[in-house]
Amino acid sequence: MTNRLVSDIKSYLEYLEEKNIYVSIHTKFSEYMLPLLEYNLHKNPRCLVVKSDNAAWDRCIRCHGYEKLPFSLPETRVCHAGVEEIVFPLDFGGSVCVSASERIEKTVLVTMINPLCRMIEYLNILCPENEAEITDSELVNRMIKFIQRNYYNPLSNDDIARACSCSVSTVCHLFRKHMGMSVHRYIDKLRLDYACELLKASNISVASVARKSGFSDYNYFSLKFRKKYEMSASRYRKLYREK
Repeated sequence: MTNRLVSDIKSYLEYLEEKNIYVSIHTKFSEYMLPLLEYNLHKNPRCLVVKSDNAAWDRCIRCHGYEKLPFSLPETRVCHAGVEEIVFPLDFGGSVCVSASERIEKTVLVTMINPLCRMIEYLNILCPENEAEITDSELVNRMIKFIQRNYYNPLSNDDIARACSCSVSTVCHLFRKHMGMSVHRYIDKLRLDYACELLKASNISVASVARKSGFSDYNYFSLKFRKKYEMSASRYRKLYREK
């Protein structure tokens, strides 16, 4: 039941992203919620660019705590980076934050996001709270947050292990167990997602996009981009701008 619910939540999040509605989830992630941890990161193109600076990222984290919010209905606010977002409180603590690249009426967004919040709350109810499982989940949580803050730079399993005070074998084993993919694949995914947003939001060269996304080898970037999107990065940018 939990696996199917997680899959449904991810499918809905992907659907919203296709509509240029960007959702981030800010809460404590138990083991069964870890597949959603990639959505702890704001994917709005402006947010991604702003948070390439660590100080700006720290400021963003302070604005999005995991505590129970003092309001029960969605509220609109403008973050420190000037991005307007709607904050949906979760009944067990934390929030779901939503922004869009185009103007969408708040009532429409509320209608679309409320069911997502209820699914996340129900998933939290279903998650067992075994102490050993929580220990593992917290460690994976730290790994993912470290990766999310550093994927723009050269990053190895050794770096992650040192940052999380564990062995490389623990990093590889727990990450694959809980996330269903290797660390390397997850890093590539984040970098490619960021590259796409840079291609859409900026006029810098494709080579610069590759470097800013964390790819030190342009040929490797081109290979991975073409494999995932079945076209070159230049073609991707051209098609996006012709829409």
